[in-house]
Amino acid sequence: MEKSRKENLLLIRLSDGENLEGSLKKALKEEKIHSGVILGGVGMVRNAALSFYVGKGEYETVPVQEPAELCALSGNISTMGGELVIHLHATVAKQGGAAVAGHVSGGEINMTAEIAIMVTPQKLTRESDPETGLRLLRFE
Repeated sequence: MEKSRKENLLLIRLSDGENLEGSLKKALKEEKIHSGVILGGVGMVRNAALSFYVGKGEYETVPVQEPAELCALSGNISTMGGELVIHLHATVAKQGGAAVAGHVSGGEINMTAEIAIMVTPQKLTRESDPETGLRLLRFE
């Protein structure tokens, strides 16, 4: 991983084999970032898992094991109970052009990925919602 931070903008380049979420968490902890917006990300992933909310905290997950283009990555950074929460969504394209999109439940970098994060002055937290089973975003 390589990273560069200038004021509220953090740029990260992940390398082949790195865990997407784990590496992002490591970078955020090193930079002491607890709230932010993932402006975008591109590159390639493999062994990805994209999930779709089907109700009451339940998800259906689609595995994308083969290398795929990371066409779009977005999300936010918050805390819940003092723990860092990264909420990511992505669109990936398989060879041949078929695209899969959803909540990122897993994945590792294939060759490289480039990610831009904006640190927010607002404190973002999450709170469990018993009705939906989701961890909803709150602003402080």
